[in-house]
Amino acid sequence: QQQQQQQQQQQQMEEQMRRQQEEADARKAAEAAAAAAAAEAREKAAAAAAAEAAAAAAAQAAQAAKKDLEPAWLPAELACGHCGSTSQGKSAHGVICRRRRKNGQVAGCGRGVCWACMEKLPRDQFGMVRTSRAEFESLAEDAWWMHEQCMEKSDLRSYFGGEKELKQAIAAADAQSAGQDKPSSGAPAASKKTSDPLEDAKAEVKAMSVKELKAYLTRNKVSIESCVEKTDLLNKALEVVAEKPPIPKGPAWMPPSMVCRLCAKPPGKEQGGVICRRLRADGSVSGCGEGVCWRCMKRAPRESFGQVRTTKEEFESLEADAWWMHEGCFQDGDYKDYFGESEPEEFYNRRTKADQDWAWEDPMTAGRPTMGDFGNKKMW
Repeated sequence: QQQQQQQQQQQQMEEQMRRQQEEADARKAAEAAAAAAAAEAREKAAAAAAAEAAAAAAAQAAQAAKKDLEPAWLPAELACGHCGSTSQGKSAHGVICRRRRKNGQVAGCGRGVCWACMEKLPRDQFGMVRTSRAEFESLAEDAWWMHEQCMEKSDLRSYFGGEKELKQAIAAADAQSAGQDKPSSGAPAASKKTSDPLEDAKAEVKAMSVKELKAYLTRNKVSIESCVEKTDLLNKALEVVAEKPPIPKGPAWMPPSMVCRLCAKPPGKEQGGVICRRLRADGSVSGCGEGVCWRCMKRAPRESFGQVRTTKEEFESLEADAWWMHEGCFQDGDYKDYFGESEPEEFYNRRTKADQDWAWEDPMTAGRPTMGDFGNKKMW
């Protein structure tokens, strides 16, 4: 009996140990399964996070690429692909030959063109397709430009606003290249200059393409949302011309009765001085509009007046291309156009701080605004 009892106790102990071992194995298996599930969940979360990061990076890259492509301004530090010049300022000094078409394809050679080359290079070297800073800015995100040789026929139609406008632009460019007063058949007849500046301005507006009319209205802060046909754009443009007196073209000579800004005396004779004014190729006008007689042009101190000077002989010799502005009225690109060389850093720093640095007062002009008061203003 004693042996039987010992055997039963031994069996009970072994059974208890076996159950404990099974329970321990089950717990380990459950813990291992939970750990595996947690690791799998972490891997899935990491994969999802990586996918989100990749999607965000792709979206950011696409947005950056779109921002880089539209519109394609030429940064100040990037050299012009034609003359090799850069800008001392911080703003763009031209455009890049590039367009993103509707199918997403990017066209153009990617070469930059500064505003000076855009305006002055002959057609046989550059082509007829041109733009201006004011026009490019007015088109906002829709702005693009390419060399004529980089364009396909569809690009040309899109740029000028249609097949009819393209033919007119080609005819006008051909007539200008040939030195003709009248374009070839199929294009509107060139308007003859009259003695009335207002009528001349209306004639110029009537000769504009759809693209030019849109840029003109946007530049004059006129909404074009309600315009459906070219006629609508033209009517609004003619209203602007009627309300806004045209700026006379040609050299800005001082009238005999106009008072000199510095000495407060009228020259009393024809061509007795010049007006601070430049009429740009896009039709916009820069300068403060104040007159300076030849005596003050010669004698005014450099510290207050600046270094940009001219003489009657020089101004007269330039004929229709003559223009002059105060140093403080210069904008990016004006120095190169005026002096034929890149703008020095010293000049750039001085003209961009004109409101602080120019403070000359003379007893003859006491009580009136000095150069520092109008050096950066545009009164046209």
